[in-house]
Amino acid sequence: MARTSENSGVSSMHLATENPRCELRTWQPSDRYSLCAQANNPRIWRWLAEDFPKPYTLAAADAWIAHAQDSESALQLAVVFGGAAIGNIGVRATGDAPRGHIGYWIGEAFWGLGLATAAGRAFVEHLRAEARFDCLETLVYAGNTASERVLDKLGFIAEGPCPQVLYKDGRRLEARRFSRSLRVPAAR
Repeated sequence: MARTSENSGVSSMHLATENPRCELRTWQPSDRYSLCAQANNPRIWRWLAEDFPKPYTLAAADAWIAHAQDSESALQLAVVFGGAAIGNIGVRATGDAPRGHIGYWIGEAFWGLGLATAAGRAFVEHLRAEARFDCLETLVYAGNTASERVLDKLGFIAEGPCPQVLYKDGRRLEARRFSRSLRVPAAR
């Protein structure tokens, strides 16, 4: 269930997940140290887009939080566990079609706890209820089997047998596109 509030002129969103210790909420300036501690990790950076900062500094955290709070074309939420921001989940519009590109990450200390799946389920359900997108899509670098398992649990399907070629840190990488429809089937 989503709830919103107004705090210091910034609208705040909170989404509950199936894990009572995990919620999704608007990024806050007080998250900067936790964000930096979780994101400044090469094992996080390796699976994320080329523009993800390395090293991840407090200045990068401040810039991300400001972007997440001000963005009109994207929704970025902190994944919070036990009161601390330990990751991110978000969506941005892609082109003119009602498609959204979803992305997420969880700090390494919290891997294996089912938090990406819990966050993903709550987020996808919120996006379905919001009816802003007909379809969600994402890219997963080859070798990121944990992310592929999460997407499978969320109902995403790998598109086609041919991987896309991307470049990161000057290296050629392959990635697979996954997608999921958000349309609710019509009642018969």
